[in-house]
Amino acid sequence: MRQRIRALIVDLHGGERFAATVSDTESLRQAGMSSNALVGLLVAMEDEFGFEWDDDVRPEVLRSIESLADHVVALGS
Repeated sequence: MRQRIRALIVDLHGGERFAATVSDTESLRQAGMSSNALVGLLVAMEDEFGFEWDDDVRPEVLRSIESLADHVVALGS
């Protein structure tokens, strides 16, 4: 799941540099991802994984590749 999210980040950022340098647990925003890029990633994840984000999703879910992946996996349970 984390690799699939990284692939989406590569597609959105037009290169592998960001995805290759950010760790799974690092804050995407602190690593330099803009708000617009994060929203784009969330939309791409909806398309890729076939779900819609809830309006009341906890902010910590959106923090890192790990937390995003864990959320998607939990949705499939």
